[in-house]
Amino acid sequence: MAAPKTFKSSSDYVSDLFNIQIAPRPLKKDASTATPTDTPLDILTSSSTYFQISEPKAKLMTRYSREMTLINGDCCDLTKKKEELVQRLGKKLLVLTNEQTNIAEESNANDLLGNDVALKVTQKVRPADASKFRSYVDDVGYITMLLLSLSGRLARTDNALHMIEATHPDKKILEAKRERLLEQLDEAKQLKDDIDQRGSTIARILEQSLTIEEYADYDYFINMKAKLIVDSREIADKIKLGEEQLAALKDTLVQSEC
Repeated sequence: MAAPKTFKSSSDYVSDLFNIQIAPRPLKKDASTATPTDTPLDILTSSSTYFQISEPKAKLMTRYSREMTLINGDCCDLTKKKEELVQRLGKKLLVLTNEQTNIAEESNANDLLGNDVALKVTQKVRPADASKFRSYVDDVGYITMLLLSLSGRLARTDNALHMIEATHPDKKILEAKRERLLEQLDEAKQLKDDIDQRGSTIARILEQSLTIEEYADYDYFINMKAKLIVDSREIADKIKLGEEQLAALKDTLVQSEC
């Protein structure tokens, strides 16, 4: 079987557009949300390549697993290995779900911080500037979600093109779709540049009007707003992919019972 080609994810197209290196404020965890300690063999890390591959590659892996079932003489041994992988994937999905909960909690906390910042801004700047601030905050959320949506669609289209033969009748359709998405993504990037320029203007106004601590809260809030949207989308995609992989693997177990 030929080695799989490199597949794309949405982050390949927009990872350089967001300040994603900000250290999030620590969340307090109680015993109910703590992740049990396991050996590396028991649990895959959230950055595991297995959870970053695209859906077409997951299907390719599933098809390879089916072929292995047909050609492997020791069916029971292969089934045992699949059962072990099912257990590992189940644990990994639990870890991802806990991470998703943590991201949601952090998003709520950041929204509360944003409300406090907005109140200070309303109290300390001119009404026209306060309106510009609110519009900018809304636009940061909008452009982040738009870029993620377009990059996700572009990744799926690129991956589909990798999966089909050069003579496939859908190839030209997919290529045309890819070109349209690239144009839309470029337009969205230009829009983000415009929003970022407005953000620089807002930042100068707030630096003059807020205390050092208040401005630090604003800077943290606005950067974390985009980061948490990105994180939320990525973890949701990983969970969806993991669930699809788990279902496909369980299906191969049913088909290869000894």
